[in-house]
Amino acid sequence: MPSTPKTLLLPDRFLPWPICWTGVVLIAESESCRLTAYRDITGVWTLGWGQTAGILEGMRWSQIEADADLCNTLIGLASEVHASLTAPASDTEFAAMVSLAYNIGVTAFRRSSILKCHNQNDKAGAARAFALWNKAGGRIVQGLVNRRAREATLYLASAPPKEAKRGFTAEDNAGQSPDADPVKPLAQSPTVQTGAASVATGALALASQYSPQVSQVARSLSISPVVVVAIVAIVAGAVVIWRRYQQRKGGVA
Repeated sequence: MPSTPKTLLLPDRFLPWPICWTGVVLIAESESCRLTAYRDITGVWTLGWGQTAGILEGMRWSQIEADADLCNTLIGLASEVHASLTAPASDTEFAAMVSLAYNIGVTAFRRSSILKCHNQNDKAGAARAFALWNKAGGRIVQGLVNRRAREATLYLASAPPKEAKRGFTAEDNAGQSPDADPVKPLAQSPTVQTGAASVATGALALASQYSPQVSQVARSLSISPVVVVAIVAIVAGAVVIWRRYQQRKGGVA
């Protein structure tokens, strides 16, 4: 009897995913989804997006159940991976490691050279180590070779770092799910507005504190001291906005 065809659909993007969406897509495309229990290449009963825990022959899920199971499983794995980190991890590094843990199990992940290299800040070594996990049932499987290559590529992708923490909370997912607050245009950013205002105010206070020096500079340039103060404030505000622009380019909302 032919096996249940695999769906080409991705899971519900609007669930509270604990990793970046790129990582979710990698996992979903690697696992695919079947709504009737089947045996994987090692003979283990599997259902949904690669779930094996508690799966028995004849079990069936709806697509909603399969998506919810994947999301809940990843939330638990994200917490375990976070707890194993002693070095900062970017969104993409973290997603790649969660994808690996989803496939090989958190126990194997904790003893992997990937985690060891990452925690030693050896990113190149960690990326190379993904390729070591390419076997199932004692033999190399091309599907695992391909998946490890995609995970290594994701791990090395550019993304802003996050400090490693013990434990995992809902706040760690802020800004990653599609129903998060949209990113504001740079000019409307509260950080830019309040930051520029604060620096400008500080510049005015500093200039006032050192008014003799300001006056001396103003006389040497044959301009009003007020203009000198204004120039200082404008330059300071421009620096804040420029730094914010660089952060936005780097992916910081």
